[in-house]
Amino acid sequence: MTILEIKLSISDEILAYLQQEAQDRNISLDVVVSETLEAYFDEPSDEEILSSIKIGMREALAGNYRPAHEVLDEIENEMLDDANNS
Repeated sequence: MTILEIKLSISDEILAYLQQEAQDRNISLDVVVSETLEAYFDEPSDEEILSSIKIGMREALAGNYRPAHEVLDEIENEMLDDANNS
């Protein structure tokens, strides 16, 4: 592991979120930031992608799904709520 000292400009809201996460998990802020960056750049392997597709196909074939219009309506409502709260 390489240790790199950097200076970041982030919003107070993001900083508060990261600090709270560190406090809740009883780990350092450095670890939270490192884990967040790793998760951001972590791409699933081909095996993980195929496994997810297989699981989704099994679920759909078993009738465990929601109609697309319901999902799209939910996304639209969430976007409208976010826009109204901004």
